Amino acid sequence: MYTYNNDETIRTPSEVETIYESSTGFIGRLSSVEYKQSDGSWREQGSRWLINEDNPILIMNNGNKPASL
Repeated sequence: MYTYNNDETIRTPSEVETIYESSTGFIGRLSSVEYKQSDGSWREQGSRWLINEDNPILIMNNGNKPASL
């Protein structure tokens, strides 16, 4: 089962996981998101995260990509 963003252009099969938590907040992460391509297929694009958010739709719409170091 997938959860879709508001525009149904991003989807995830993942549940939100908390990857860091402190007294001031937490990081909510989706381990996998897929973007809809122009031909209607879906392409996996990695994870998304957002501070102090556990709503998967908000993480898909506003989340950050992991940084490459």
